[in-house]
Amino acid sequence: MEDLSTAEKHRQRELSSIRELSAPYFDREKWEKLRKLVYRPTPLNVDVVIDDTTLREGLQMAGLTTPKPENTCRIACLLRDIGIERLEVLTYTKTDQEAIRLMRDEGLGEMLAAWCRASKADVDMAIKLDFNQVGISHPVSYIHFEKWPDKSPQQLTELVAGVVSYAVDHGLTVFVHGEDSTRADWEFERSFINAVAEAGAKVYRICDTVGCGLSDPLATLPNGIPAKVRHIRRETKIPYVEIHAHDDFGNAVENTMATIRAASGLYDKVYASTTFLGIGDRAGNAETEKIILNCYIHHDINKWNLSLFRELAVLLASSTGYTLPLNKAIVGDAAFAHESGIHVHGVSTLPLMYEPFPPELVGQRRTIVIGKRSGKHGVKLKLQELLGKHVDENDPRLVQLVDLIKTKFVNGNRRSPLKNEEFKQYARKVGFEI
Repeated sequence: MEDLSTAEKHRQRELSSIRELSAPYFDREKWEKLRKLVYRPTPLNVDVVIDDTTLREGLQMAGLTTPKPENTCRIACLLRDIGIERLEVLTYTKTDQEAIRLMRDEGLGEMLAAWCRASKADVDMAIKLDFNQVGISHPVSYIHFEKWPDKSPQQLTELVAGVVSYAVDHGLTVFVHGEDSTRADWEFERSFINAVAEAGAKVYRICDTVGCGLSDPLATLPNGIPAKVRHIRRETKIPYVEIHAHDDFGNAVENTMATIRAASGLYDKVYASTTFLGIGDRAGNAETEKIILNCYIHHDINKWNLSLFRELAVLLASSTGYTLPLNKAIVGDAAFAHESGIHVHGVSTLPLMYEPFPPELVGQRRTIVIGKRSGKHGVKLKLQELLGKHVDENDPRLVQLVDLIKTKFVNGNRRSPLKNEEFKQYARKVGFEI
């Protein structure tokens, strides 16, 4: 067998550093050092601008309840407090417009962007509502052109360019959304992008409308997203690019991150159109919280307040009737919940073992669940959580409690985990004052 003495030295050195930086409570300074030690982030040469479209794309998700204007405003305020720089919103209904008014009252006016079709009437509505920026959306794939069988690609391009010019002439900053970009003929799309750039558009949004885009840097056009970023930079006049990725294939986050990485060194900033919790049409979109966390952990972009993630997730779910999955990454109820003995032993020994980042970082807290797979470590941690003090591992009451709970699950018919009050009752039964 190969001599692993060097590996042992490395293990001792690495674990010594990790233990030193693993505080029993959330210490931001220590965590930042630990993050860089463990994840070794790779800096990017591009500024990532989150263009959150929860209040436009997200609210188009079938079956959601439209939030009350005051809740819409609260969602927007939390997004602002997280550090989101642009918020895309709808303008068409009275409740949309009331929410916009409330957002303006909260000082959000400059970051709001109206979503428009390629219609002067939509632009007029944005002007009437005093927007400074708009997104003008129009398909660029021949598949979607079936909506207008009597119009040629040139006619449709001229239509969109005309609306862009109209918006620019009225003092608006314009983003153009190329719907179904990842199934578009590049020869046409290139001409389309140049036409809207000449009309004054500042940003072109690559819309992976049905989620078929590929993150592989070697994948070719039209669905190779990094290739598309490079071609847009090299062959068009548009100043900036944006990615709007759908999750039909489960790749929205991957494709968004691939765009960000592809833009590094080519642009000074890149826009990522995302929705909180990934809500949106059909399978939804890239999650705002996941893109931010990936940029922070893996690329050392440290400009957002992640501690508001959980609060916003709960508010958004309650305001829209969305069921927040238990195992939703980062913000779900089970994201930092531990039941099995192996996992509980791990987090009690070294939290980093099964928690890649501290729950407090994203506004969460660790939860110990007592169920069929719980062992002594789990029962002890749960006791300490509820008592607020240390419990000796050799306390005979702890041994009795573990036996009592195991009997309940092994010999009984219990299938669901214990609720806190049930656990307290068992703890009292063996002598704990709780």
